Amino acid sequence: MRFVVGAAADLPPGSSTIVYPDRVKSGIGVFNVDGEYYALKNTCPHMGGPLCKGTVRGTSEAEVKPEGQPEVRWVRSGEIISCPWHHWEFEIKTGRTVFTSRQKVRGYPVSVVPADVLQRLKEGVETVPVSVEDATIVIDI
Repeated sequence: MRFVVGAAADLPPGSSTIVYPDRVKSGIGVFNVDGEYYALKNTCPHMGGPLCKGTVRGTSEAEVKPEGQPEVRWVRSGEIISCPWHHWEFEIKTGRTVFTSRQKVRGYPVSVVPADVLQRLKEGVETVPVSVEDATIVIDI
């Protein structure tokens, strides 16, 4: 099944939205990370929190300098989603936790199609009202 999210112009780099297709009651978060689109189920695997309502940010990374001094740096800005309940961090691109764990958030394929394809997609597809300009974001569910 395909679900039309909306116009690509309405989701600029660094932004996100949550859509609620009938098949995914918790919703799906759609993210634009540096011009690439990703979709994650809006459920944290830790305790079921509304993951995609969390903060999109980076994460900290420790590094030991050649002198032996540890340094913590802020990295991957805009690539990490932090659950609002317990702050577990997940990579938006893969759905994997930032820390070592087998936990993972379900991802969905996202495609961006030319605006003239939208009418063909609407036939037999669950849709939401959108304003289409140059391209449309679509999730395969």
